[in-house]
Amino acid sequence: MKRKRTGLMWSIVIAVILVGAFVLWFTVSSGAIKNSEEFTASVLHFAFVCKDDNYAYFIRMDVSKRMVYVIRFPQYSFNPMTNRALDVTNPLEVFNFAENLIDFTSNKRYYAVVSKEQIDKFSKEVLHRQEENFEKLLRAISERKSKAFDFLLFKKWVSIFKPETTLTPAALAKLLYEVQRNAMRFYYPEAVTEKPLQILVDGKTYQRVYLDANSVQFIRDDIKK
Repeated sequence: MKRKRTGLMWSIVIAVILVGAFVLWFTVSSGAIKNSEEFTASVLHFAFVCKDDNYAYFIRMDVSKRMVYVIRFPQYSFNPMTNRALDVTNPLEVFNFAENLIDFTSNKRYYAVVSKEQIDKFSKEVLHRQEENFEKLLRAISERKSKAFDFLLFKKWVSIFKPETTLTPAALAKLLYEVQRNAMRFYYPEAVTEKPLQILVDGKTYQRVYLDANSVQFIRDDIKK
């Protein structure tokens, strides 16, 4: 009987140690994300290039206003107010084009170039259902409730967007956290023409989708409120 009791006691001690070790590891892991530069930043910019749809989504997250601003740009967008053109296949161009349009910058920038397959896989991992495009995925995430063990999954979720991404687990955590708790506003700059126009400049042909100046000005003014 003594041996059985001793064995049971050791089993309980080991179980307590294992549980304590897990709780400590979870606390440290979640704390590392919550205390990171990404998660504690007040303004962050994200760019998601949807290479199958030829769209780019620029996201400005402003914690002080409790707002998330989302602007969708089609390929070959051209801002007549600044004479700037956009190639959505280059995420750095998306940042420059969008920040010039809204007249705001951020030193926290993260991007991902994603395919439909990656969006599908990410939505199944996070939402346990399929979303057909990035916008629907973002709207669905805004209605999702955070779970305690999300902090253990951000690294895995970020890996879905590799190799074309600068997202970190903490940056993704920040994106999901703020989208879920703040108001989100979508903008779709109006185009003057439905299809891209071919422009000849110095012997080179460029395609441009001219954005309506009034639409651009409205977006800029609305975000500055």
